[in-house]
Amino acid sequence: MVSIINFYVLQNRPSKEGFDIVIGNPPYVEAKKLKYIASTLKEKFSVYSGTADLSIYFNELGLNILADKGIISYITTNKFFNTGYGEKVRRQFSSQCINIILNFEQVEVFEDVLVSSVIFNVSKRNKTPKNMFTYEKFYKLKFQEFKQQFLERQNMFGVYPQDCLDEKEWSFSDMDQLMLKKKIENGHLALKYVEGVKIYRGVTTGYNPAFIISNEQRDKLIAEDRKNSKVIKNMLQGRNIRKWYYNDSDEYLLQTGYDTNIENDYPSIYLHLLQFKENLILRTDKGDKWYNLRACKYYGEFEKSEKIIWGLTADKWAYTLDTRQHYLPSNAYILTSETIPIRFILGLLNSKLLRYYFGFIGVMTAGGAYTLKASTIEALPIAIGTKKQQKEIALKVENILNAKAKNKQIDVSLNEHEIDCLVYNLYGLSEKEIKIVEGV
Repeated sequence: MVSIINFYVLQNRPSKEGFDIVIGNPPYVEAKKLKYIASTLKEKFSVYSGTADLSIYFNELGLNILADKGIISYITTNKFFNTGYGEKVRRQFSSQCINIILNFEQVEVFEDVLVSSVIFNVSKRNKTPKNMFTYEKFYKLKFQEFKQQFLERQNMFGVYPQDCLDEKEWSFSDMDQLMLKKKIENGHLALKYVEGVKIYRGVTTGYNPAFIISNEQRDKLIAEDRKNSKVIKNMLQGRNIRKWYYNDSDEYLLQTGYDTNIENDYPSIYLHLLQFKENLILRTDKGDKWYNLRACKYYGEFEKSEKIIWGLTADKWAYTLDTRQHYLPSNAYILTSETIPIRFILGLLNSKLLRYYFGFIGVMTAGGAYTLKASTIEALPIAIGTKKQQKEIALKVENILNAKAKNKQIDVSLNEHEIDCLVYNLYGLSEKEIKIVEGV
């Protein structure tokens, strides 16, 4: 990781012309492992973001050490296509002349390594009007399948207009899909700008083994002192959440607050935490005392009577309603609404249309799971509609929730289809556009 910083001295070499060709396979290192060099990265790179992985900086570095009209060609992660932290990289590349993009979604480019990656080839010169570049996408292939398909298709790669790429995201869709994407967006606020609707991340404890307890531990602590129930909170993990329902959890959170005097007010909980004191002291983000949680202004949001919940990583497109004041961990999210019926919002989130739109802006894991970060969900276009439209969708959502509460395995596909039809109408889709969303 240090090498990228030291390599930066190449920009100060005697020759000012730069390299004619830069070829590389940048390392992928998550942002959380870069904290100790974050200040240096921020100083050296204009694309710096606190959530960016290491490969992002190699992209900028490659362009910077390149001579005018030189060519940079990397095989690297494709996460910069549509992540927030990739926006500055997209801007840099979009201003240059893109020659080739080979997109590998969930492909074993290297044997036994299932990743989503890209080979790009970019010339360091201003893009020309109507520039077209070679583009091809490979999807869900094992190593041998990939090798065979690559050889078979290498002389038949398509082309893509560079003008269709923008800083918001690189989605590489055909023109019908791009037009539909624009239609979904037009006249509709992104969720983050809808008044009264907020998304919050789950609780960061800094050391889960201390603060997340089992059902047996909960019963023991309450048996020792009934007052302990005040700070023992219901909890769900992201893995418990399904579309329209959740599976009950046997885990609970010790909500010790930022400055609650646990030692005096809850002595048996203090004794429980005392066994983890060494680890809790080491937390970089903690409350007033070693046993307190970090400061958080929105703990009260978890205890609202109704909120939408979902996990950061989900194998299926799944959101549900929580009415039992569950807390969630840091790899899950909650949504609350003071203005729009929350069941209406839930209907939109679980719809085929917004799942389809996610394909333009979202990120899938190498294993094919959805990455449902707050920044991505906040970017979803929300059609507010009329009170009548909101009520129609909310009522059908309520019917599904009631059915799932009685029988989690019940088939609600007909109800879901009715909601999808209402959502299509809400966004003004034509029959042709509906078929695109449905994949017909």
